[in-house]
Amino acid sequence: MEVKLTQLQFNDATEVKLPLAKVIMDKTLAAFMLLLTLPLTLVIPLAIKLDGLLNSQNQGPIFYQEERVSQGRNFQLVKFRILKLQAIKEIKDGGMPKKVENKPGSLTRVGYVLKKYGFDEIPQFWNILRGDMSFVGPRPKPVAEYKDEIAKGIYRRKVIKAGLTGVAQIMKGTKRTAEDELRRDLDYIHKCRTLSSWQIVLMDLKILGKTVQVVLKGTGE
Repeated sequence: MEVKLTQLQFNDATEVKLPLAKVIMDKTLAAFMLLLTLPLTLVIPLAIKLDGLLNSQNQGPIFYQEERVSQGRNFQLVKFRILKLQAIKEIKDGGMPKKVENKPGSLTRVGYVLKKYGFDEIPQFWNILRGDMSFVGPRPKPVAEYKDEIAKGIYRRKVIKAGLTGVAQIMKGTKRTAEDELRRDLDYIHKCRTLSSWQIVLMDLKILGKTVQVVLKGTGE
């Protein structure tokens, strides 16, 4: 049952200490997924380079790194590059990554396919294994967007580790507002403060299961 947004502690900036069971699940599952996706990890770089050879506009590095924030700490998020170099420059000049990604003409041909099924996020299993992120939590935001949230008194990305997926992400393909996503994230944080270790693990597993269903739909969001 979701907690009403008005009942959640907006001003509570105390870090949520993740239970050991969740940490172990994250690292174990990350290692397993790195092995499971190894064939894709070998094929995708070849596809990215071939795409660049066939179309000069799609040339560029295999990986894309960007400074993001997880539990108030900056880290380098790693993805397979899906953007053309001009679009990457637009982000570095201050453009919002999500808006740039959704802008027509920003994606490479291979990038379109990777984004559609979330394959560009595969390198983030390393981020999870290193402890930068968790499997489930609010998605990490660029530093500027994080600071903007903090200025508004919204601490969801300050108090808990960022996630590869989360309760807001499983809403992809549905009509929702930024308020809906915020409410879901804050509700998840509230539960991480109050539920037992194993209840949190079970909750995460359910979210991961729903994430797989969303990915298979290929919404491309």
